Amino acid sequence: MIMSFKEIRLRYSSGFQNIEVPSNNIVAVAQARNLPVVADFNFAVSNALDNPIGSERLERIVSPRSKVAIIIDDITRPTPTSKILPIILKRLFQYGVQKEKVNIVIATGAHTPYLEQVKVKVGENIPNNICVHVHNCLNKKELELTGFSSSGTPVWVNRKVLEADVKIGVGGIKPHSWAGFGGGGKIIMPGVSSWEAIGRNHFLAASDEVRIGNIEGNLLRKDAEEVASKVGLDMIINVILDDNGNLVDIVAGDMIKAHRRGVENVRRMFENKIDEALDVMIWAFGPKDDNLWDVLTGGFIGAHKKLLKEGGTLILVAECINGLYKYGQGHIDYSGKIADYSKVIEMLKSGMSPQELLSETIRGNMPYLEVGVKAYILANLARKHEIIIVSENIKKEEIKWLGTTAKTAQDALKQALERQGRDAKIGIIPEFHASNAYIRI
Repeated sequence: MIMSFKEIRLRYSSGFQNIEVPSNNIVAVAQARNLPVVADFNFAVSNALDNPIGSERLERIVSPRSKVAIIIDDITRPTPTSKILPIILKRLFQYGVQKEKVNIVIATGAHTPYLEQVKVKVGENIPNNICVHVHNCLNKKELELTGFSSSGTPVWVNRKVLEADVKIGVGGIKPHSWAGFGGGGKIIMPGVSSWEAIGRNHFLAASDEVRIGNIEGNLLRKDAEEVASKVGLDMIINVILDDNGNLVDIVAGDMIKAHRRGVENVRRMFENKIDEALDVMIWAFGPKDDNLWDVLTGGFIGAHKKLLKEGGTLILVAECINGLYKYGQGHIDYSGKIADYSKVIEMLKSGMSPQELLSETIRGNMPYLEVGVKAYILANLARKHEIIIVSENIKKEEIKWLGTTAKTAQDALKQALERQGRDAKIGIIPEFHASNAYIRI
């Protein structure tokens, strides 16, 4: 019997590596599917507002006396807020809301609160007397603690949001490595929450159910929605974009019911379902693959969960032109600077166990609580699976704590099949950072 092969193009830096995979072994290749693009953006926004899901229409939520906070996502998200805001504001003014009683808050979470993003996210068609605030998770003068979630997460939120009578969240729904999907209540947690509260919420990511495409049993998502409910998020307006940034759907209404309706279309576009765990996973990270730390701790950190059998082989294809780590990206530490993860990497290289890393995290010996959880997850991953890094720039001795290296994806697959056997079940994510397509069990 002649074995047939399928050629797969794996994103590697700005180019590709081609790999031939035995056709009969392939269980899933993450691919996005096309949905019709919305022809009239303004009509789609207006139609969503006219037909909210699970909530009253906006004109029945606000009154001429209302103070309104419109919370929008930040520059790290592709939501076309500058096109949505004028439509919302026009309606608010028609309903009698006074311009000076409207605040726009950019929900930065624990990202750097760049003021320069205001023009990009808000646009230039906003009245001058509407204030725009860039959330700063460290500025305690702008934050207020009102209670705790059932998981113990502080409800510690931007005061401009808390003081509003009506709170409207504007964002987007896409696959998210920990929350299952972006959008919905995430505009509040982590969006406009304190540094400490965000860390407490993200600590829940240690659970295996906190993973991409998963909502049921997702403790982090549940906690974020509980915080948003306690704050009183009245309405969301969430877009669904395809891989090219085109609008394919927009939902408005209740932060859970409308969000879940939007999730349905996101699943249709991007989800690739499998029935059982795999023996081999091949994951390609170009073009955002300049250093290994960012590859490991970005979206991958929650997207790999439960996909691979214990003892299975994980092949990570990433150029890593800057080696193991390059300072300058990620969340801010308590000083307000971009956190430096060098110390965490040294902990991992020293062979610390997952339990020891968790202990260091709880005792506050990490630059940021979330990164301690990521270190814990990575240490567990290295102990449960064979990991092969395909890179010309990573030295084998640098990653003894993690796995081994290979020069090409084809070489790595050969090693994997020798270990896992000729009938190994294989899943492939050929362009993790160029597409939102994902695999879920």
